Amino acid sequence: MISTDFAPNEFQDDAMASLITLFSIWKWKRGNELNLVKKRIESYFLGAKSIFFLSGRSALSILLAELKLPQNSEVVVQGFTCEAVVLPIIHNKLKPVYADIEGETYSFDLSDLERKITDNTRVLILQHTFGMVPKYRDRVLQLAIQKKLFVIEDLAHGCNPAFWQTQNLSDNQVLTLSFGRSKALSSVFGGALITSNKSLTHKLEQAEACLPYPSYSMMFKLLCYKPLAVLIKSTYNYLFLGKVIHKIITILGLMTAEISKQEKSGEYDPYLEKKYPNFLAKLLLIQLNKFEITLSQRTNICSQYAFKFQISNFKLPLSRFPLLVKNKTEILYKLANRNIFLGSWYSQPIAPKELRLDRVGYTMGSCPEAERINKEIINLPTLISIQDAQKITQAIS
Repeated sequence: MISTDFAPNEFQDDAMASLITLFSIWKWKRGNELNLVKKRIESYFLGAKSIFFLSGRSALSILLAELKLPQNSEVVVQGFTCEAVVLPIIHNKLKPVYADIEGETYSFDLSDLERKITDNTRVLILQHTFGMVPKYRDRVLQLAIQKKLFVIEDLAHGCNPAFWQTQNLSDNQVLTLSFGRSKALSSVFGGALITSNKSLTHKLEQAEACLPYPSYSMMFKLLCYKPLAVLIKSTYNYLFLGKVIHKIITILGLMTAEISKQEKSGEYDPYLEKKYPNFLAKLLLIQLNKFEITLSQRTNICSQYAFKFQISNFKLPLSRFPLLVKNKTEILYKLANRNIFLGSWYSQPIAPKELRLDRVGYTMGSCPEAERINKEIINLPTLISIQDAQKITQAIS
């Protein structure tokens, strides 16, 4: 089984770490691993501090609350994103405004962004889609300074630490990270805010200190995810055994869903407003310890895809490789029959596809380039072997 969406980062060492931690219940909530992870993450960003939460979406919601913006202030976000970005905006009684994207890095189209900014705009959320630095990043930051806007750079899909070693954050700038199961680094759930603003850091730390830990039942399920996911993936091609195991696990409720039913219906779900427990930091530390190897592998696979499909600007350590095709449904179905499951970030302007766009204030036609790309985009996995990458390119060709 090859999958872009299902446990793309999980391997035997990750599964083993989870199994061992299952029998160390006294280290689930507190321990030294969280401090080690914070130091490692902060080393990637010049002079910045990190505040960890159970998810990136809860981190964003808490950040917006701490900014103390007037009700109905506008937050400009691109029309090629997911509910995890938009629902925290609405939850804080703010108004999402959707700007279109450009077709190179799938981030803000500068002209449309400038048109969408009004006197009521207070925040820009600049998305680094698939881990790419936005084409117009520098000009967006300059525009934010001119308009006195707060900038949230969304690095949920991943990032290249080498880039951030040269960047100084302003007081009106925060980075958001995600360690969800389908992101570049996975601790199953998790997120962090990165800031150099000392006053804001203090407020966010106080907000985090007031949060409860996840329940023991939830922590147990999160610890089960990696070993169960590795078991499913490793047996999927054997007489449908992995598929059967996956079905049984789902029926028994042993895996916590990545997106809740409430979120799919278009309503923010506060169930993830929790502390980031130490055992998740331990799982994240395993992935951080092999991060350089992971980045190298992703770069190598992306370079192969770029060569095969004659795309020059994606030779980077992307969490997913974006490819535009005219026969999207046919390709996804064809490869699924070979147990190759490609991703489709994003199948509509605000994912997932079950989400009613009117619930998040999106009007079809407002971001035409994003809507065009929605119809054509597929995502190829990048943390795979060269042989598996060749299987994918041959099947698509």
